[in-house]
Amino acid sequence: MFRDNESATLIDSGYGRFNDVTLGKVESALESWDGPSLDRIINTHIHSDHIGGNAELQRAHPGCSIAVPVDEQPALVNWDSPEQMLSYADQECERFAWDDVIEPGQQIQLGGEAWHSIATPGHDMGSLVFYSPNLRILISADALWEHSSGFVPPQAVDPKPLAAQRATFKRLAELDVALVIPGHGPMFTDFSGALARASAKLEAFAEDDLKIAKSVVKGMFIYSMMWRGEIALADVPAYLARIGVHRDYNAQFFKMSDEAYADWLVGEAVRAGKIRVDGAFLRST
Repeated sequence: MFRDNESATLIDSGYGRFNDVTLGKVESALESWDGPSLDRIINTHIHSDHIGGNAELQRAHPGCSIAVPVDEQPALVNWDSPEQMLSYADQECERFAWDDVIEPGQQIQLGGEAWHSIATPGHDMGSLVFYSPNLRILISADALWEHSSGFVPPQAVDPKPLAAQRATFKRLAELDVALVIPGHGPMFTDFSGALARASAKLEAFAEDDLKIAKSVVKGMFIYSMMWRGEIALADVPAYLARIGVHRDYNAQFFKMSDEAYADWLVGEAVRAGKIRVDGAFLRST
């Protein structure tokens, strides 16, 4: 979050499941700054874990505007299309109205500094990141994490995102960056190392569509469990069979029975440390 005089701007609003945490942190920051108002939310892209608090924050701060990347508008108009990965992946997000758009190459003021918006298609084809040449800080959203980046779909599903993510890495490599603020995980300073790691992982995925598919469904299942908290083990096969991303990816890539797919996916999520088996239930950790 950034302060400009008596106004504050928040970049992305988190996952709706944790709106109480988000609101608490926003209020704490505003109080520590002697009470500026939250006047603006800027979204880097429109996945549920980045826009989930928009509507709640607007209710808590009447008059707060929302700005979205210009290329994300069609998906917001056609709310809950499969590419937004909401109900298709058993995700939830309260719909919101936006007031403004941000174009690639646009300059915005944050914390008294000029920041440049940069198009970073790949994980999300309309996403933007923000870069301050003066501070040498990159707000990288899901375009770059310390050890990876946001998933891209298998090339058999859509070949464009992987190629776009590769081009995004090349574009980011042109920047002089001392500090990265990612969409997930702590801030980090090893910008060139992070780019090398993320690029290597992307190229490994480029050689193996099945590897991408495994990563996508595991990630979506873990996020769904964060919403649900728990589910009876006996209900998992039928649950996965009715959720679009699992139904479709199983049919195209894994070709397992509902029971076998559920057993495999639960095992993967447990090994990742994100869920646990507790008697007859599966619970998010």
